[in-house]
Amino acid sequence: MKKLSEPGRVMYAIGLIGLSIICFISKDFIVGRPPAWPASLNLNPALAYVSATVLIILCIGVILKKRPVISALLIALLIFFLSVIRALFHFMNDWVNGYKAIALMGGALIIAASFLENKHNIIPNASAHDSRRRLLIIAGTIFIAPFLIAGGYAHFKYADFVRNFIPTYIPFHEFWTYFCGVCLISGGVGILLRPTIHLASLLCGIMILGWFILLHIPRFVSNMNDVSDRMGLCESFAFAGVFFALAAMTKRKKRIIVNQE
Repeated sequence: MKKLSEPGRVMYAIGLIGLSIICFISKDFIVGRPPAWPASLNLNPALAYVSATVLIILCIGVILKKRPVISALLIALLIFFLSVIRALFHFMNDWVNGYKAIALMGGALIIAASFLENKHNIIPNASAHDSRRRLLIIAGTIFIAPFLIAGGYAHFKYADFVRNFIPTYIPFHEFWTYFCGVCLISGGVGILLRPTIHLASLLCGIMILGWFILLHIPRFVSNMNDVSDRMGLCESFAFAGVFFALAAMTKRKKRIIVNQE
């Protein structure tokens, strides 16, 4: 299971690099799909170019393991200041993307935690180093879980949109719309509970990777000029990576008891 950690980190970083490229194209920092800056601020395109460049450098640091913890934490800060804060001002009008921005920030905390050594695997009386890892995992899951739950709720509230979003070659659109909504809500609750965090994160990673392959790649290929589909491709890949990294960290070790005579 530990083998999931490395590809998970790389997937998250590659997904954000893809979003960084879209930042250059869109001339705005679009990670988490925040609302536009007020026109009076006149920040773009300079801010978009600088922030996207910094994000790419930090993602390369994660991939190459060059100060990866600091790189991941700086990614979280970048998303917080340039996306989350913007989203909060328009949260009631665009709550799905607001939760998404927060979740991508939480994903960076999960990735940072994956680089910290863990001798006790999230159990009481862990060392100070393990405690920092545990705090990052707790914070990351708290930031990600509402997005999963909100996304699941959106499958019911906007069922017509979700049904039309599913490619025609996939049958039973009605079933998959509501089934995936239930899975998202269950996953959001599951990653918050210690007994189920490993299984929930593993299943979420598999589910979202499935969406990446069966849904987002075909939509992107059919219309490469659609900005939303470009972003969906990158976001789904990044989120799948986060859940695989989380699953790797939360796998409990079997304790071997040796009887001594």
